[in-house]
Amino acid sequence: MKKSFHNNIIHLNSEALKSISYNEDKHILEATFSNNRTYQYIKMPKKVWKDFLKTIDAGKSAGAFINKRIKPFYKYVEIS
Repeated sequence: MKKSFHNNIIHLNSEALKSISYNEDKHILEATFSNNRTYQYIKMPKKVWKDFLKTIDAGKSAGAFINKRIKPFYKYVEIS
């Protein structure tokens, strides 16, 4: 089981996500979903993280972004 990291963590008011963070050095996105399961998405480019931030800044769905732009393309591990 991989350890959780919490640099630049964002707590979300979302139906799907509780919190999310991105480790720029390791290119790992960590997402905690509303069901309290936490996943790390591996080798995710910084550009995708920046696109995610733009999406939530615009008031668009964080869950929809994860489902469309992250889940289908990046390997993940469940850490809790």
